[in-house]
Amino acid sequence: MKRPMTYLFAAAVLLTAALLTVRCERRPLVDAGNTHYVRVYLDEELKNVTTGFYDETLEKPDYATPEMLRVVLYDPANGHVAAERYLRNRKSDERGIYFDGYVVAAPGHYRLLTYNFGTESTLIRDGHLYDGIQAYTNEISGTLRNSLSSRANGDNERIVYVPDHLFTDRNEELSTSFGSDIDTLRNAGGDHFTAGSIVLSYYLQIRVKGIDWISSAVGLLTGMAGSATLNDGQIRTEDPVTVYFEMQRGPSSANEGVIYTTFHTFGKLPDASNELAITFDVRTTDGRALTTTLDITDKFSEPDAVEHQWLLLDQVLNIPEPEDPEGEGDGFTPGVDEWEDIETDIII
Repeated sequence: MKRPMTYLFAAAVLLTAALLTVRCERRPLVDAGNTHYVRVYLDEELKNVTTGFYDETLEKPDYATPEMLRVVLYDPANGHVAAERYLRNRKSDERGIYFDGYVVAAPGHYRLLTYNFGTESTLIRDGHLYDGIQAYTNEISGTLRNSLSSRANGDNERIVYVPDHLFTDRNEELSTSFGSDIDTLRNAGGDHFTAGSIVLSYYLQIRVKGIDWISSAVGLLTGMAGSATLNDGQIRTEDPVTVYFEMQRGPSSANEGVIYTTFHTFGKLPDASNELAITFDVRTTDGRALTTTLDITDKFSEPDAVEHQWLLLDQVLNIPEPEDPEGEGDGFTPGVDEWEDIETDIII
């Protein structure tokens, strides 16, 4: 009688092992009828960041593929969050890099919005509301603002950091129904989602005579939008700001060359009366603070700006020679009060 019991015990052990093996398969631990697969590709063709460079030999701006996306389903009746999921699973195929995962939501009608999460300078507010969610950047620090000789006195002008690229996509009329299998959420065209950036990157350069006397330079560009809405990717025209960015020195010869940068922005304000002015705040090797302001409104309508997002300024900055050309150092001299403001001559 012991032998049949032994066989029965062995069979039970084998059956348990088989069941455990099946349970090791990775599946969402939820009702399949309320589980929806979602895949989001990234459109990383970013002018002046990953492609379309004005000068391939110059240093390119930093860029890294996002590490996480947020997928949100909003209730169309009240615009509030009904379900959400953070996608960390990053893969690639012939179409490019994508994130995928599963969202759990009951059958119904939704508005879907997805965007990359964890940006450094681009911030999100009112993320719980489909009609209210916005991207923006903070104002520059007080210390940094006080270091700008052209803005040291201070006023109501909002000077902000440039945003990181923010990739978004949406479907305003998404419907889910109950089924026995996991279905796939898709965009309005019936395809997987493809998130494109709502941030633009412009390449800017200006020629300089006396470039060897420059220790550092920054740019301040007025007439920019300080935020954008994610549900349509449009700028908020009621939010004018000045964007701050650092300039770099390009190759030079005989003390002449260019300073350049690639700056990011949600976009310029569209008002025809809006004047776009850039101030170059330059520090020289002998500690002088030199500033000049140029009206570049018309530059944004030129073919280079429209087609390539290149702002190639025709003016020339003249940096006066230091009294002591050898200089005693190439760093900043502490204290704004010790700076001497000199308006540089512009040759057109």
